[in-house]
Amino acid sequence: MTAADRRTGECRHAPEDTGAHPLGDVLTGRSRTPDAHDITVFDSSGIGLQDLHLGLALLKKTDISL
Repeated sequence: MTAADRRTGECRHAPEDTGAHPLGDVLTGRSRTPDAHDITVFDSSGIGLQDLHLGLALLKKTDISL
């Protein structure tokens, strides 16, 4: 992730030595897949529809219903 990418969203609070990878790079294999002990933060930077869609997908994957 570039310095410009760290200026917005949740990444601006992460320490500089913390690995931060765009979600698209992880999903397409351009970046490493997080280990089980890694913490994953998703920040859609204010795009509520993306937040809702991802949240519903995660609930479905873990068999949690609303």
